[in-house]
Amino acid sequence: MQTKNTPPVTHLQGRRTLPLLEAWFELNHLKQLFRQGWLRVGIPQERCESVAEHSFGVALLSLFLADSHFPEVDASKVVRLALLHDVGEAYAGDFTPHDAVSPEEKYQRERQAVERILGKLPRGGEYLALWEEYEQGASFEARLVRQVDRLEMGLQATIYEHQGAGDLSEFFASVRKVLETPELKALLSELEALRPG
Repeated sequence: MQTKNTPPVTHLQGRRTLPLLEAWFELNHLKQLFRQGWLRVGIPQERCESVAEHSFGVALLSLFLADSHFPEVDASKVVRLALLHDVGEAYAGDFTPHDAVSPEEKYQRERQAVERILGKLPRGGEYLALWEEYEQGASFEARLVRQVDRLEMGLQATIYEHQGAGDLSEFFASVRKVLETPELKALLSELEALRPG
């Protein structure tokens, strides 16, 4: 796997191809980009979650939660938001609150990356609008996915704790700060009861 500093494959080393294939090669970088917060607390690279793995988890968890706890939401939109929410990290990298990057700079870097990757696709404007909706929390679905994004981090922290990573309480504190709905707060309480020790 590569680290944060290795760039995505772009234009296949100077060879042009279809926009869909070009975007796919760029997005493939998310499979090779470690989640930096886990590395920071000592999770070894061979066990460290990638951004793509995280996004997959957020998409599945969002679908399951929409179907089971929030039947009034558009589950398809929730999944689309979840799949797109970290696309910008393919170029911007995975920043944590411990990095010296302001929220404004992080947003700008990720937006430029999203435009660069998805803008070449036939429905790129629609995908960019969904990404922006997520970033702004402009709909209930977007706010739900933003909460699930953190909740998935709590689930992963629990897994790492069970694998011997030690006390990852700081991640649970981060999850608690963003949860708004009683359903997700109750789920977090259940999850915390499953932590080792």
